Amino acid sequence: MNSRASQQYASPRGRRPTSRLARAALVTTVLAVVLVLALLWGATALAASATTVYKGSGERKQIALTFDDNTNEARGLAVLRALRKNDVRATLFVIGSTVPRYPSINTEIVKGMSEGLFEVGDHSQSHAVLTGLSNSRLATEIGGGTDAFTRLTGARTVPLFRPPYGATNSRVAAVAGAEGFSYLVLWDVDPRDWDGKSASAIADHVVSRAHNGAIVVMHLSGAHTAQAVPLMASRLRAKGYELVTVSEMLKGSRLFLDVSSQTEGGQAIARMVQEGFMSGYDGNYFGPYDSITRAQVAKVASLVGGIHTGAVEGIDSPRFPDVPLWRDSNGQPILYPFDYVQEAAAAGLVVGSPNDDGTLVFNPNKPINRVQLATILARMVRQFKGYPATAAELGRPEAVVGDVPDYALADVSLVATLGLMTGSSSGDFAPWAGARRDHVAMVMTRYLDLPPFQSAD
Repeated sequence: MNSRASQQYASPRGRRPTSRLARAALVTTVLAVVLVLALLWGATALAASATTVYKGSGERKQIALTFDDNTNEARGLAVLRALRKNDVRATLFVIGSTVPRYPSINTEIVKGMSEGLFEVGDHSQSHAVLTGLSNSRLATEIGGGTDAFTRLTGARTVPLFRPPYGATNSRVAAVAGAEGFSYLVLWDVDPRDWDGKSASAIADHVVSRAHNGAIVVMHLSGAHTAQAVPLMASRLRAKGYELVTVSEMLKGSRLFLDVSSQTEGGQAIARMVQEGFMSGYDGNYFGPYDSITRAQVAKVASLVGGIHTGAVEGIDSPRFPDVPLWRDSNGQPILYPFDYVQEAAAAGLVVGSPNDDGTLVFNPNKPINRVQLATILARMVRQFKGYPATAAELGRPEAVVGDVPDYALADVSLVATLGLMTGSSSGDFAPWAGARRDHVAMVMTRYLDLPPFQSAD
């Protein structure tokens, strides 16, 4: 899966194959062989179908206004501007083939996203009827809208998919799940704004059928939808409804929509967020299975290790030329990533690597792998908790790690013996595999619970 650009985090959608042909082949294989062994963390995962939803919970007085079909520039801009003017939160489902045609619509959507109003889900590549397509063709269609939108804007999207015409079946849901979409979003209120109804008729239909948890389907290409927006917004609010995105509605009282509180990873994420050591992409998504960069881990290590200070230090003596110092609109230095990397480096938790010209670089945006994470964790254990340099000095059975390079063997052996990071049942550690955001949350909570070292002497 393609990563979504963000200053600090990748997309909630995770990773998708960069080639559509590769993705189609992968989905066909996944559907044929559903069981996948997650050896790195001793778990078994299933490729789950996307969950189909028509409405949200009836316990909250919320309504989700959703808009499809970015196919008419003038009408689309009018709807988006009406939503922004009336401070309406909305979920937009975009078609991939039309995303490049109307950059002004994309720009307006991004403005709304920056204001915290819009989220963007997928409405397929070409707006085909999906139920009659092969699995490989489904894989080229599903995700096409969000792929195109991110490719052109760099903005994040959400793991919500709406099938064109509402046409779906179990295969569509299965492929959507394999493509990284958690929910297949349909609707239970449809004013049919696409057939030329007046603004008042559209608003009357929606308001008269409003109920707790309603998901309303409308269209950016509707002839009178823009004029209906302020009418709907004012009347629904007068009835006490909160206008929310689909993700907000589905999340309910959960911390994040994509995190389960029943797993170790979910519990670790909750703790890390509550204690201020990590955060999500926004209030709805954490991205537990996404990769995490070297700069992000430096930040987490600095915070968890207790070495972070509020002041930005070392501005005149940066340790790495490739770690930028950003400033806000007032010219004040921004902590991330510069300050956190500086602090972690000063404490010896992170180091750079030689560049072609001999200077040390940090590669802050490069995803961190398991052996690098283990090394940082081992340094924290030694420096902040007083543990010895090697696992052999602990006076307990040493963990077996069979595939770790010699230079990192002491670090990996130490954290494995302490139970902070583990490998597979065969003893392999998979050092070059990428670490995930939930992995980092788990190992850091284990570190927090590790008592200071006490010698047996």
